[in-house]
Amino acid sequence: MDSLNDSCVSSKDINDGILQREESRYQRKGYGLIFAVLFTLFGFTVFPQLIQFRILSLLQNLQPQYIQMIMLISTHLLGFSLGNLGMYFIYEAKSPFFERYRTRQNPWPWDENPDEWQKKRKEVWKYSYINMTLGVLMCILDTQISPLLRNDIDTFPSLFEMTWQILFSMLIEDTCFYWTHRTLHSPKLYPIIHKKHHEFYTSVSYAAIYTHPIEYIFGNVIPVFVGFKLLGNQMHIATLQLWLFFRIGETIDGHSGYEFSWSPYRLLPFSSSAESHNYHHSHNVGNYGSFFIFWDTIMGSNKSYNSFIAEKYGKINKIKDHNKKE
Repeated sequence: MDSLNDSCVSSKDINDGILQREESRYQRKGYGLIFAVLFTLFGFTVFPQLIQFRILSLLQNLQPQYIQMIMLISTHLLGFSLGNLGMYFIYEAKSPFFERYRTRQNPWPWDENPDEWQKKRKEVWKYSYINMTLGVLMCILDTQISPLLRNDIDTFPSLFEMTWQILFSMLIEDTCFYWTHRTLHSPKLYPIIHKKHHEFYTSVSYAAIYTHPIEYIFGNVIPVFVGFKLLGNQMHIATLQLWLFFRIGETIDGHSGYEFSWSPYRLLPFSSSAESHNYHHSHNVGNYGSFFIFWDTIMGSNKSYNSFIAEKYGKINKIKDHNKKE
């Protein structure tokens, strides 16, 4: 595990490494980049319209705190449930179309040891239930003690407003997540808290919410809430709901074990990836960020991963070049 006292890398190393990584990352996406853009546009246009004209219009007669409570709880429960259900069908399909995006070719936990997985699955359900219940309670508590967001249709946010506020929330969450996650890897805290999450050596989507309850509250939920708390009633409840769906989808995607080229969560420059998080689980070192690689790059906590990726794709490119010559 990395020490919190790792020295920062030089600015030249940062600039050279990060630009090469980004160029390679977008090249590997290929045509999937087009679909990632389309999915993102769909999420920021069609989904808000659904909230505005279908959901908020039905809830307008309720008191504001109940509107916010219902939307927070429903997003929390539906996001994790539907996201993992979708991944369940992908895992079960074993389709070559999906399997080509696997970050590692070792067996899934349920294929590697079916009997052991039966026991582990009960643990996954147990901690998923505990953490989702905690999430619901925090949503209820939030609506009781904090100022409410705007929730009327008349002041529905523009596309520009939703975009910059979600980008702001992403940057704040990524910073909070990096430092809490890295702190949880410290020798004193890792064995008693974060080790639970790392029982999944091969990362799968179900691991996204399989954490110690203390980690779930302080390492997962609170970092997500910080951004919209700073914005206060500048943020509309529809923006918050889109942000929560986006963050939940990102963590499921990041733990899935697949590096989908069309993923809207990896569209922005300097994004993290499912492959980098799978490396974090398999090697238990570095790659502490959620959305971005800024802090990992500045603090040098992704050097091991960068070397691994350079070697991996260097070999792949050599094989491709050799096949072309033949």
